[in-house]
Amino acid sequence: MFSLMELMLLLCCGVIAMLFWQLRQISEAAGFHAQRLCQQRRLQLLNVARVKARLGKIPGHGLGWRTEYQVEFSTDGLNSLTAKMAFLGPRLNEATLPLYPEPEWQQAPANRGRIGMGSCSSSGCGSKSSCGSKRC
Repeated sequence: MFSLMELMLLLCCGVIAMLFWQLRQISEAAGFHAQRLCQQRRLQLLNVARVKARLGKIPGHGLGWRTEYQVEFSTDGLNSLTAKMAFLGPRLNEATLPLYPEPEWQQAPANRGRIGMGSCSSSGCGSKSSCGSKRC
């Protein structure tokens, strides 16, 4: 039926698929935790990326992934700051955020899909017809 070499190859493929599946589950958990962290602190989530993934012994769980993620967020829609999250298996172990100013979303510029539009509703920048005397 199957030779020993074919069984070993099949087993290796199964182990690789299982490890990939575990990394995907951890990545989804990292996205969830990053989104929750930003919502709690009134921040805008920009990006979540895995920086490091290593197989290692996890206390209480045996063999598992030790992963680190980099989370980019913004406080006012203009700047970008970077936080780090460390996972032991699927659980968040540590989240490190840099010092950042408290977001004031009422004073932040509105994003309307055009650069430099601000709060004006004109089709061109500097047009006095709909903006009045102020510049966009």
